[in-house]
Amino acid sequence: MAKALHSFDGTGRVRVPAARSGLGPPSCSSRGWTALGRHYGATRTCRRVPAPRTLALGSTENEEVGSLEERHERDEKLKAAVGDFPESVTVSVTSLPSRNLRELVASTHINAPANMVWDTLTSYETLHEFIPGLAVNECVERTERGATLLQIGEANTAVGFRFKAKVLLKIEEHVNGVNEGHKFRRETEEGRVRDITFDQLEGDFREYEGTWKILGGDLEESCKLVYMLRVKPQPWLPVSLVMMKVSQEVKVNLACVRMQAEATKVQV
Repeated sequence: MAKALHSFDGTGRVRVPAARSGLGPPSCSSRGWTALGRHYGATRTCRRVPAPRTLALGSTENEEVGSLEERHERDEKLKAAVGDFPESVTVSVTSLPSRNLRELVASTHINAPANMVWDTLTSYETLHEFIPGLAVNECVERTERGATLLQIGEANTAVGFRFKAKVLLKIEEHVNGVNEGHKFRRETEEGRVRDITFDQLEGDFREYEGTWKILGGDLEESCKLVYMLRVKPQPWLPVSLVMMKVSQEVKVNLACVRMQAEATKVQV
């Protein structure tokens, strides 16, 4: 699969290539927290990109969804709707040999077949509608087995600061799981496994990569969802504070994915 070339210029714009045709499936909500001075509206559509051009974040080229206040109200409603689901999400954080590099692993059980969870995570155009904290969620390019997503996450902290983080993510779908020897393959994996990996192409982190791992079969009534993230913040950011906030947001995100997938099961 050809790799797209992307770059950020000094004005907060992203250079993107022409999109390839194909149907696509969302990625995962990536959350990092680097302070940015501008506020952007969430984008609703996932469209094909014509010839190479410059996309201005938050410009009239993007379909914005509400103001900052409206996004805050949306996020509060989502967090209220999931109820105590976040309490069922387990999260662990491990320090890796590289300085300030951390690995986060979160998991939860979902009362829906694996294919419904897969469809939930690969609905790029609606990701911001059920995962809070996304000011921008734009599909820059679709590929046969993935996509390129531009996301900007935002969050408030207990000390009154609002943080934003921008990432351009390469998404790859592995319907039979990642290959043996892959950094996100787990030795204990048994049965049917699917992976949706993501890797930062450009953004506000030194390193940001991970996977959404779905364990279970399509004919089973439930499955397990595992989220793995390796992240290294910029050196001037306190790692412990960043990871504490990321851990909190990941618990809510997995709970929201569970809620969305289980609601889809009921509708079917």
